[in-house]
Amino acid sequence: MYLMYDRPLGQFLPKSLKKLKLQQTDVPLFVSWLDAVRKIPCFNLRSLSLVVDVISDNLLITVIHSLRRLELDLEDRPFMEPLVRDMTNIGLPALKFCECLIVLSIVRSERNYPSFKRVKNIGMFHVSERCRRLESVKLGGFAKVTEAGYSSILHSCRNLKKFEVLTLPLLSDSVFDNMIGVARNGLLLLVASALTYLILWVNIIIA
Repeated sequence: MYLMYDRPLGQFLPKSLKKLKLQQTDVPLFVSWLDAVRKIPCFNLRSLSLVVDVISDNLLITVIHSLRRLELDLEDRPFMEPLVRDMTNIGLPALKFCECLIVLSIVRSERNYPSFKRVKNIGMFHVSERCRRLESVKLGGFAKVTEAGYSSILHSCRNLKKFEVLTLPLLSDSVFDNMIGVARNGLLLLVASALTYLILWVNIIIA
């Protein structure tokens, strides 16, 4: 669906809209649009997918505070290395305001700058503590996050059915065994590093 920011929302926004996917979105315009949308009675968007230039703390916080019952898919493709506006550990705690968040995907494109350099394990700890209902998680480009950060999500989110992690320069192949160790039956675990792409259907037999 294309957003026509210069027209009244009521002229083109279906009241029954549940899912919205936008490519190469202008963030300031989208934030303004979102502020207007959330004031529409009975607006009940449940799934949002955005491709933007940079995922910032401000964007993440604005989206979450506007749409609290949501499946969230964010991808960014920065044209230059983001410094001031880049996402940090500060933005991720806002995820706690998504009351029914079950799907979360945050990925940075490898084609440009493949690392959220200001997000570390503490950011993943915030996700694991505040988003325990998650069923599907995809994370890409978190080069400062180690096994401890990812394992905290596997350990805390007891409803997980799929966990996918991309671009892991700090993880070696031997670490995968430890991540599997905290996983549960029926979990699809996909892990990609510079050395390995591992796809596992975790089926642990407990005596």
